[in-house]
Amino acid sequence: MLTATARPAGPSARPAWWTRLAGVARGCWRVLVLCWAALCALVSAAVGTPPGVCSRLGHVLADEYRAGRAGAIDAETTEPHSDDPSADAVPSVTVQGVDL
Repeated sequence: MLTATARPAGPSARPAWWTRLAGVARGCWRVLVLCWAALCALVSAAVGTPPGVCSRLGHVLADEYRAGRAGAIDAETTEPHSDDPSADAVPSVTVQGVDL
């Protein structure tokens, strides 16, 4: 006599391969971040700098990258000379050679 086992209705009991892969990828990323933090701590201890210098440097580099990617331009602020009587009390701002 042949009997069939009943299968549960709905999705299969095992998660899809991409959900398992996402969990593995998150775990690998966390291990990589942990190793990077340990390396930064060792380097800052060897050089004698405070512990957060490495991460702050990474934040500064990321901000500069985002600003360059967005096409942001640094403005130059010039203070008026105190000995020049024609100078205004308000500093002038120059962006790409144009006074604002």
